[in-house]
Amino acid sequence: MQNKTILEDINTRSFPVRSLSSLSKGDSGTVYDVPENRLLASLGVRIGKHVRVLSKSFANGPLILLVGSRSIVVDRKLAEKIEIRK
Repeated sequence: MQNKTILEDINTRSFPVRSLSSLSKGDSGTVYDVPENRLLASLGVRIGKHVRVLSKSFANGPLILLVGSRSIVVDRKLAEKIEIRK
């Protein structure tokens, strides 16, 4: 994951950061940190982008997200590594 500055860490106290996989259907937030992954970047999942959870599969299934005007599917294990600020 990308390095965060002290200022960014202070800002998270006002806006808690959680994993994308912890969001519920209908929840949204802004990507705070994302692992380096070309596929995610090409799908628009980048720091600062707004995402909304459209659907969440049972157990360890994938999440369907709205990123901009595009719907994408993200594996749950990968979603656990994406940090979101609500």
